[in-house]
Amino acid sequence: MEQLDKEIIEAFQSEANELLKELKVVVEQIEDSGDVFPKTLLEEFANKTDRLMGTAKTFEAMCPGHKVFFQIGKFCELCKATGYKASTLNHLQLIPIFSAFWADTLDMLEELCNNIETAEKVEEVTRSFAPMLQKRLIWLAQQIVSLTKGANADQAIINVDGLLKKMGIDV
Repeated sequence: MEQLDKEIIEAFQSEANELLKELKVVVEQIEDSGDVFPKTLLEEFANKTDRLMGTAKTFEAMCPGHKVFFQIGKFCELCKATGYKASTLNHLQLIPIFSAFWADTLDMLEELCNNIETAEKVEEVTRSFAPMLQKRLIWLAQQIVSLTKGANADQAIINVDGLLKKMGIDV
């Protein structure tokens, strides 16, 4: 695998870090939403993660063979899917659980973005964060099922195995 051009690294990091800052602000706003369900903020979170995912996929196409852009795109896809799912559930009790999951995921994405030029560091970050995110996602899915018993239970279920397989994490 060839070395990434410094301009490519800087361009990606600039765009990604700006989006990550915006996403962290949105997650804080979601956490602070109080007794009002933050549907608009959840949709905003999903849209912004979609933008970061698009940026990662664009750079993946420009730099084939650099796994980091694929990984960033997949973790953004996970945030996007859970963001839209959270916006449809209309369960205020789930907001802190989703927010904690996203905060951890954004931390991992930030680590990946800041280390894109070092394949070893990217692998280390992925190895250290992926198992924790997997456990949190499973726990999140269990909480969703537990809190949404009733008429909407089928719509509330997150296909954890499917999401993890899409991300390349063995289940």
